[in-house]
Amino acid sequence: MLNVQRLAELPRVSMKSGLLLLFSLLPGMYCVGDPAFPLYHPKLENSKKGDHHDFPLGVISATGRLIDGESEILIVDLGKEGPADKAGLQVGDRIICPKEGLSARFSKATETGLAGPQTELARAYDAARATAPPDLDLEVQRGGNRLALKVRLPGGRLDPAKLLKGIAAHLLSTQQKSGRWQPGVGGDADVYTSAFCGLALLATDDVQFLPAVKAAIRFINEKSTASIDPKDPKVGPKNWQAASSAILMAEYQLATGDASFFKFLQANCDLLAARVTPRGKMGHHFDIPYNGGGLVIINSQAHLAWALAEKCGHVRDVVAWSRSYREVEASLDQRTGALGYSAKAPRSPDIAARTGAMASALAITGAKEGMILRLAGALAAHHGRMRHAHAMSSIGLIFGFAGLKSVDPMAHREIMEKWRPFLELSRNASGSAAYFGGKRNIGGDQYLGLSPIGNAMTALMIASADGKLHMHGGRQKNWIAGSK
Repeated sequence: MLNVQRLAELPRVSMKSGLLLLFSLLPGMYCVGDPAFPLYHPKLENSKKGDHHDFPLGVISATGRLIDGESEILIVDLGKEGPADKAGLQVGDRIICPKEGLSARFSKATETGLAGPQTELARAYDAARATAPPDLDLEVQRGGNRLALKVRLPGGRLDPAKLLKGIAAHLLSTQQKSGRWQPGVGGDADVYTSAFCGLALLATDDVQFLPAVKAAIRFINEKSTASIDPKDPKVGPKNWQAASSAILMAEYQLATGDASFFKFLQANCDLLAARVTPRGKMGHHFDIPYNGGGLVIINSQAHLAWALAEKCGHVRDVVAWSRSYREVEASLDQRTGALGYSAKAPRSPDIAARTGAMASALAITGAKEGMILRLAGALAAHHGRMRHAHAMSSIGLIFGFAGLKSVDPMAHREIMEKWRPFLELSRNASGSAAYFGGKRNIGGDQYLGLSPIGNAMTALMIASADGKLHMHGGRQKNWIAGSK
């Protein structure tokens, strides 16, 4: 059973300096990595239909599984010599949740977010860290018996700023000499992954990471941008890669004032504009999939790239922007106020990435105030869906929190507090983050590489609170200290 006896006594403080609520009145250290524990990678089995949900159990180095309607967390994997392993937890054990009733049960419905055993476990971690020593009392079901276990929690209480630094250190240590990060598969996945890893390092506001960011951009330009033929939009990278590359290069220029990659930024933006059809449709590449329906997730990322590039001096293609915007507007789900899959399919549950990226784009340009407010309202009202976006929890969190911060900082603060359990269960004993995906298909993130994209998405979620990246609502140029 999770020991939450002291939970009601925990003082909750308001967010200050743009970071998540901190439990500053509690004793103990802020979160840091513990070199005594090896880096643990959760063993996650993809469940495309939501039959089960595998997720990391935070600093105790274990993987849990939840089934719809159940309140017990099944242990499916343990990190050797990790805190859970040392405490005697075993694969097959079931952690018993102390709460009873429907509110304590896991639901595979995306709208419910982290409600249920995940939130209860994170709160139990908070309660345990209020004691000395910080021991987590668990009651587990093993076979036909109930056992009491005590797990010593490493790392101190959660400090998002220090977790961000730990993630940055991990990303720096895992970046390859070429400037890329290792994706889950071959092909062009490393371009998309490396763009977000580079963006995460940039968001730390630390000049020591700029060489790594520039190395990532050089890799992207050598592998992806160099393949663009300005005279033939059928040639070149996928639109996913072109948009993410442009977003990184634009944010880099806005942060540092360094325009050395500007021509590559322009090339990616021009390619995206050339691929917008007269009806405003966009696809993975030049051709339009799904019987001509297209993918608004591409349109929204393209709009964000164009909006950021314009701040760098790129001249916006107003025809392409207008055509694409008409498709975006036609995809609006009138029930939720969020963007759907396409104008042909406006009703889609995985709303965060499309809606958030477009909200950020419009906030940067200062246009369509009514639409901006409606998109931000949808993100706040349906924040439980943040981890669900085209089989990629990553871009749901990255763009969802970006859009919310850009438009409604107060709502962003409130939602970040509600998502504190996500950070608690994402952080690992080594000081970085484990991949914590959604309740449905995570195949897209497996393609990108769960470890690098998991660290990048958690970092960008945390960094959104600071609001320095322009996609996070930042307005200052040359904002990285010591970059000029």
